[in-house]
Amino acid sequence: MKRLARILDASDPGQVRLRSASATTLTVLLAMVTLVLTTRAIGQPVTVAMLGTVVAMQASAAVKDKDQRSRLITTALMALPASAAVALAALLSELGKVADVGFIVVLFAAVWVRRFGPRGTALGMVSFISYFFALFLRATPGQLPMLIAAILGGLVIALFVRAVVFPDRPVVEVRRLLFAMRAVSASVLEAASAGESRDLNLVRRRLDRLGNTALMIDDWLDRHDAGQLLSVTSADLSLRVFDAQIATEQLVSSLWALDPAKPWPTALGQATTALGSCLQNTPSSEQLRAARRLAAAAAERADPSTPAGIATVSAQRAVQAHIAIHHITTNAVAVDAGPRVVTEPATKDEPSGLNPSTKAAIQVAVATSAATVLGELVSPDRWYWAVLTAFLVFTGASTRGEILTRAGQRVLGTIAGVLAGVVIAALVGDDQPLQLVLIVVCVFFAFYLVTVAYALLSFFVTILLAMLYGLLGTFSIEVLELRIIETAVGGAVGMASAYFIFSTSTRKTLVGNVDTYLEQLDALIESSVESVLAPGGATDLVASTRTLDNALKDVLTSGKPLVLGPTTRSRRGAKRLLRVLAVSSRSAHALARAGVLASRADTQTAPLDETAQALRDAAALVRDTVRQVEAVVAGEHVDPPEKITETTVLDVLLTSTNAPGPLRGAVRALNTMNRTLADVLTRA
Repeated sequence: MKRLARILDASDPGQVRLRSASATTLTVLLAMVTLVLTTRAIGQPVTVAMLGTVVAMQASAAVKDKDQRSRLITTALMALPASAAVALAALLSELGKVADVGFIVVLFAAVWVRRFGPRGTALGMVSFISYFFALFLRATPGQLPMLIAAILGGLVIALFVRAVVFPDRPVVEVRRLLFAMRAVSASVLEAASAGESRDLNLVRRRLDRLGNTALMIDDWLDRHDAGQLLSVTSADLSLRVFDAQIATEQLVSSLWALDPAKPWPTALGQATTALGSCLQNTPSSEQLRAARRLAAAAAERADPSTPAGIATVSAQRAVQAHIAIHHITTNAVAVDAGPRVVTEPATKDEPSGLNPSTKAAIQVAVATSAATVLGELVSPDRWYWAVLTAFLVFTGASTRGEILTRAGQRVLGTIAGVLAGVVIAALVGDDQPLQLVLIVVCVFFAFYLVTVAYALLSFFVTILLAMLYGLLGTFSIEVLELRIIETAVGGAVGMASAYFIFSTSTRKTLVGNVDTYLEQLDALIESSVESVLAPGGATDLVASTRTLDNALKDVLTSGKPLVLGPTTRSRRGAKRLLRVLAVSSRSAHALARAGVLASRADTQTAPLDETAQALRDAAALVRDTVRQVEAVVAGEHVDPPEKITETTVLDVLLTSTNAPGPLRGAVRALNTMNRTLADVLTRA
């Protein structure tokens, strides 16, 4: 049971997806039961309850504001666009094709308002879905009072679930995130300690998950003041999480450098055992003290000049860092502290021409217009599936590759869902209670897994439709087959619109994000080295590192369509580039940590002038490599280095007879980063 809990913590840090899916499922269930019973009691058709339920679902799933107050406000504001959209659809429904024109206008506006951030996106989505369902249900002006009442009822239920059943609990949330960080750290340590059966790709994936968890904790710090909720200030918590992440990354790197066929020295085994004790969620104070003593004793016996000795010292640092985090989760006592100071990233120049949301709105308008025409040619009764697909493939996507990937996943998920729906419908038969249970289960898994793979959302929604049709007595294989065709039509026109109207190149977007990442990396190298050379000074390296991590996240997101692309050579090149940047980012973490350690050492003397100049020269070499990588990614020709050596960077240590810890850490980080980035140049 504990192992299952650890796996869930690692795969869903902070149980964010679990809470979100549970809230949406409960909202749908409560809205469905409440509104169906109410409409039956007052003699209204079930379609009125369906509209309120769908609006409630959108209110739960589409609202993404950062803080609880903003989420509640956005949910309440949804009443205005939803009611207006339903009223417009009901009034235009009697004018034939004019209603379709109104639909296109609403779709355009729903995408255009995305420029106003999460609130604009949520209000646009609810206006679209409300207009769509009003057309689908053939709403008339006489039904408007009941339809608007159903909308308000659905929103009240969504507010109740959000504010009462699943309220914002910041202390619980951060504790879950810290639990998740320990779970991910344990999984990384396990993967790196697997001996001859260890898998490099598995280690990399788990290291990426560790970085994502640290970013989620940093996002929590942006939304809350730790000083008012925990036993530490926001700056202190950020620094402790940073220490734990970097120490774990350095330990894994050191373990990977060992010969997997040889047994570990006793000291290293003791240090990792101590770390394993610290990575439990509820160790006693005595267990933590014992782990600290064991790790310290092992580090004292270790030879820091050997790979095993380096790993042992890294394990001791990880033990210290994770014990510091344990003190936070066990002592949630508020302290008097000011708000966290967040370094704002440099603003980029605004692109000329139309706003991206305007371009996307035009693309959607064209795509849905074509989908309406083609969908009605395929089936006058089921055309809306084509329109839905044409609209939804643009949600959360901006480049050609992202839209192509999203459309493909939607079609594949629909096909798989049809096959599964037919089998499940045959097994379930006319068992209505079981059909209702399966509908609720499908809602949960659709929203729980949507961020894992978009195809899974389509898969479970299609099964849900099969159960719903069975419940209504209208199930048929032909209807599900028609869903595949309409979905394919919508996906095709969506892709065509993305390619021929205001086309945004996936590669160009990736290159722009890589440039931003490399600029951040260059700045971090400079500031980290200067911090090492001026011990005891103030530094904002932790915030700069998180800015770099967010830039890397943008790179990975924009590069994903190329990694999944059909061209083998392009796919391999994209995979290699993303892998190199991810590894270089971990070297940047180690370099920043050296700067942070130097800033803490008030009594440490600055390095000799000769050493300082040698370190600056080494940093200049690495920064030059960064600029060469930037040129290669932009498509420029760069002569590959004849041979990648470590001499220039490591020679810094020869200028000092007593190289201090931060200096040694900085040199090793620069050396690793230079070798990693040079891989792009040698294979360009």
